[in-house]
Amino acid sequence: MYDNVDFNLKNEHCPQINFLDSVPQFLSTVTTTGATDSCQFITGRLENLRLTITENQVKVSNSSICKYYLGDNFSTLTRSDTQKLIEKISDTLHLPFDKADVTRIDWAQNLIMDYPESVYYNYLGEAPHYTRLNQNNGLYFNNGLRQLVFYGKEFEQKQKHCPIPELYQNRNVLRYEIRFKKRIKQQLKQPDLKLARLYNDEFYRQMLNRWKEEYLKIYKIKTPLNNMIPTGSRKELIDGLALIALLDLGQHQILNHIKEWQSRSSITKKQAYDLRKAIRELGAQKSQNDNQDMISELTQKIMQASKYW
Repeated sequence: MYDNVDFNLKNEHCPQINFLDSVPQFLSTVTTTGATDSCQFITGRLENLRLTITENQVKVSNSSICKYYLGDNFSTLTRSDTQKLIEKISDTLHLPFDKADVTRIDWAQNLIMDYPESVYYNYLGEAPHYTRLNQNNGLYFNNGLRQLVFYGKEFEQKQKHCPIPELYQNRNVLRYEIRFKKRIKQQLKQPDLKLARLYNDEFYRQMLNRWKEEYLKIYKIKTPLNNMIPTGSRKELIDGLALIALLDLGQHQILNHIKEWQSRSSITKKQAYDLRKAIRELGAQKSQNDNQDMISELTQKIMQASKYW
C-alpha cells in the first residue's frame, strides 16, 4: 500500500494559474518566502504536507500523505484511498494534481508477527544489487535508486509519542517498505508517471508484485541459532557448528570479510566467489527439527499480503 509519495505539478498543466498568487491563500501556514537567482519561492504546509511553490511548479515532498488523509502514518493507502487523497488535495488547492509528476513512491505494509520484529532481521541475508545495513530500529537494503526497509512500526510510534491504532496495540508489528527514490519511471517501466496513475488497477497490482518480488530476492537464512540436528557424522557436526557461527556473526559480516580479503589480494577472485557461494549455501540450509521457522512465517505473511489490493 502507498505510504509516502512525492510529486510536482508543473505550470504547463494549468498555464492560466499563477501559483505564487493563488496557492498560498489555501495553505494552513506559510513558512518562508524568498528568492534565488532563478526564481521566487514560497514554502508552507497544508496541514502536515510540506509544499514548495514557485512560478513554475507546486512541489509536495518529505511528508506523510497517509497522515494527511488518514490522520496517522501507521496505516497505508489503498487504491481507492489514493484516488480520494488526490481529489482532496486538488479540491483544497484548486489545482489538477492528478496531472502532477510522481518523483518518489514508498510502498509499505504492516505485518503482525509471532515474535518481536528484531528477531527476524538475522534471517535476512544479502540481496543482489543492494548494500545491507543494520540500523538502531531496523534493517536497510540500499542502492542508488531504491531502499528495502524492515523496522518495528509500533516501536517507531512510541519513540515519536504518536498514538498506536487499536488493531496494532501490544502486537509485534513488522513494517516492510520499498522506497523508489530516483528514476521512478525507468524503474517501474512507465513512459510517463502522473499521480492519477497510482490508483490504476494494473499499476497498483504492479506495485504490489514488485514489493513482494524484491523481498523474495533477499537471501534467506533458514535455520535457528540453537537448533542442531543430532548426528554421528563429523562433516554434519562441523557444518552445524559453522551454521551457528554464521547466524551468530551474521552472513553479511562474513561476506564483507571475504570481500576485504579479496581487496587485499589475500585470496583470488575465484576463491572469493567459491567462498561466497559456500556461505550462501550454508545459510540456506534448513533444520528438520525447526519448529519455529522465522523466515517461513515472514515469507508466508508477505505472500498473503501481496494477494490483497
